[in-house]
Formats: sequence, structure tokens, C-alpha cells
Amino acid sequence: MGLLDGGLSRILTPVFASFYLPATLHAGTGDPIYDDETGEIIGYEGGDVSCKCQIDAATDAMRRAQGFAEGDVRLIVLAQGLPELTSDHEVTVQGSRYRLQSVERDPALSHWVCRGRR
Repeated sequence: MGLLDGGLSRILTPVFASFYLPATLHAGTGDPIYDDETGEIIGYEGGDVSCKCQIDAATDAMRRAQGFAEGDVRLIVLAQGLPELTSDHEVTVQGSRYRLQSVERDPALSHWVCRGRR
């Protein structure tokens, strides 16, 4: 396994994990889950997953991208143990919930760089 095939991710994640904040990835965009007794929707498949995240100012490239809104932030999410992130996901960190507007994976496969919006 080469360093850019995920090997570097296994080296970097333990080193950087302590610098990241505890967060929750909300992946509940799947099929609805119904209450057996009432038939009401009580959630969605996909569920929530614990993760680690940093919040930072949006990059210049993010600011120039179509759809950028003042207040958007850069979220850096450690990738180890997470599914493929898409703009259907949301992340809660430090008590704020962010909807992902754009998502890209770094070349070392160690983290996702996302544009988030409250």
C-alpha cells in the first residue's frame, strides 16, 4: 500500500486526532424509519457517527465558488472510519450544526475538506 493509497492516513490520523474537536456526522438521509405502533417517521437510515473535526475560515477558493454565502466555514473532518461524505451530510461540532455545501478528499485520504453552512 502506497502513502497516497490510504497508508499516510493511518500515520496522520492518530497524530492529528488530538488537535481535532469531537463532532457528529449526521448521515440520516436514507430511507425513513417508521414507528411500529404509530406508523410515524422516527428517523432515517444512515444514523449518526462520531468523528473529529476542525472549524476554520473559508478558503479563497471556497469564497469564489458558486453558492458561497457569508458565514460559510471550512470544516476539516478526519476521514478514518467514516463513509464517503457528500453534500447530503451534516456535521455538528461545538454545538453548531453545519450542512455540507461542498466536499473534497485530500490526496493522502486522511481527511475531508468541506464548506459548511449553519
